[in-house]
Amino acid sequence: MANRSYIYALKGDKHISLGEFNYFIPYAYRILAAFDNQAVDSHLFDKVVGIQADFQKGKRALYLLLDLLASTNEMKDHEAFLQEVKKTKEFLDPIDADSILLENGEIYALYTKDGNYLDGPGLERANEHAREDYEWIGEDVHNLVNYKLDPSTIFHIQDESYREVFEWILNLKDNWREESGIDAWRSVLYFQFESGK
Repeated sequence: MANRSYIYALKGDKHISLGEFNYFIPYAYRILAAFDNQAVDSHLFDKVVGIQADFQKGKRALYLLLDLLASTNEMKDHEAFLQEVKKTKEFLDPIDADSILLENGEIYALYTKDGNYLDGPGLERANEHAREDYEWIGEDVHNLVNYKLDPSTIFHIQDESYREVFEWILNLKDNWREESGIDAWRSVLYFQFESGK
């Protein structure tokens, strides 16, 4: 069985399936879970391995980054990238939700410490570290956009501190299919909630 990350939108008690991704937590999911986030009880597992965050803020940041990357005209398989950006917006725009629920428990279950898989408290610590990391990712997106760089320069600036801070964004140029998750939106997931639940 694949270990997956799962993402849902929440409206009241309603869970709206958005996507799942094998063996990785894609950056689109991380950005969606970046703003006003908190560690919460999982809705799938019996640990505090869920992350809930503001859906609208996350969606705006995701679109900012995707639009910026699209404007560089340098993404690998650029036309395919543009199509996936378009599909992402078509999928997310109709979603009426207040928050995001990101469920990474199956991914954390792959992590080890001193050669041993994480126990319950270790899984919850991994979730808290992830939550904090996503806050930084959200800040990275806003910082890059606020620099108002010419899009044609984004991948070519050689300043070491710039490349270190934005390494994950720069890597998407060639690895967006493997790491962005923008081609992995799904309305039916392995763990599917009943409508309204």
